[in-house]
Amino acid sequence: MPWRRRPPGHHALHQRFDQRALFAPLVKAYANPAPGDGQEGVDALLDAASAPPAGPVHLDLTSAAATAPAPPARGRPQRAKTADEAFDLVALAEARALITGAARPLIVAGLEARSDAASAALRSLAQALGCPVMTTYKAKGAIADTDPLAVGCFTGASSDSRCLEKADLLILFGLDPIELLPGPWRFEGPILALAAPLAPHDDHAYPAAPAAALTGALDRAAAALVEEAEPAGWSEPEIAALRSRLRAGLAMTGGSGRTAEDVVTAVRGAAPAGARITVDSGAHMFAAMGLWPADEPGDVLKSNGLSTMGFALPAAIAAALEEPERPVIAMTGDGGLHMCLAELATAARLGCRIVVVVFNDSRLSLIDIKQQRQQRESRGVRFGAMDHAAIARGLGCRGWRVDASAPLAQALAHAFAGEGPALVDATVDPDAYNAQYEALRG
Repeated sequence: MPWRRRPPGHHALHQRFDQRALFAPLVKAYANPAPGDGQEGVDALLDAASAPPAGPVHLDLTSAAATAPAPPARGRPQRAKTADEAFDLVALAEARALITGAARPLIVAGLEARSDAASAALRSLAQALGCPVMTTYKAKGAIADTDPLAVGCFTGASSDSRCLEKADLLILFGLDPIELLPGPWRFEGPILALAAPLAPHDDHAYPAAPAAALTGALDRAAAALVEEAEPAGWSEPEIAALRSRLRAGLAMTGGSGRTAEDVVTAVRGAAPAGARITVDSGAHMFAAMGLWPADEPGDVLKSNGLSTMGFALPAAIAAALEEPERPVIAMTGDGGLHMCLAELATAARLGCRIVVVVFNDSRLSLIDIKQQRQQRESRGVRFGAMDHAAIARGLGCRGWRVDASAPLAQALAHAFAGEGPALVDATVDPDAYNAQYEALRG
């Protein structure tokens, strides 16, 4: 076909697409400032990002807009502070009636409970009711795992749903339905939902219609309920039994070598005080999320909703940059690490205080298990053995490879003692995941 000149006025389509449409389902607001527009659009985005519920925004900035002279920055106007509106009296009365009529309420706290104010309110409400609390992965640490009222993580799977069998009221405290696994809703009792106002585009529905709902600041909602709260009918042994029941599902049996449970236990023993962990998606996450103790929100960072692989290492870098003096441990499967290997060079260049722990089983174990359970062949989920420690050293990090027959303690001690990023490549037995997955997911 002969070459033809583009007609006058034709715009090249190279690297051009509708970014606004691409990100629309993921962000709260969008701005595409023209050259010379100044900072007002950016200020509006910052306000939108920080307004509850906090979330991402999208700034579509062209090179022309980024380099054009802008008008002098004016003083940013202070947003008007309005007095908090009282909760709807009918909704508040309905919520209090549900709590008063319940003998065994149970709280499930979600991602909105991660702020300092919401976390403190959650703990206050739980103490006033004397009831057990479960948290989603994102809310882990909103109540300390060492608190006698803390039971463990809630995902909507069969194992944690069984903890609801004795409850007669479920209080959803800042829960976003996107945090739950798809599947049947197993709780048949009434639900009281406490939630921040939804973002304009957020149409997520709870798995079952709440009998009552308080929409607004979680700390105010909890305070309004604590005023008339009475201790529930739970005993400490009953709550401890729920915790033990959930913990039993994490046990890893059936393999012949080192398990993910062994690795998490070893890292707990070697880690310095106050260490934060980031957890990638994959089969290893069950042991990491269930066995690592969190005292405060943000002690554990985990992708949820889309459950993105390749999350742990970039999240660890971000955490190390935000709090340089706090040690960070990235717990990742080998498959998740392969999606962001080059970020090891970023961590080395920035001198991040990170220890990357690789659960090396030479496969995408979680998907492999699901294929087996569907009686399918394992396709596209197994790969050859790799020496991730050697790769880490090649990218500027310190690295140790620990085969299944060797102890982890010495490598972990060296990793935590040195400066800058380090990686410990720990071989694990993938066969041990099957029984754990059956116990947790059914």
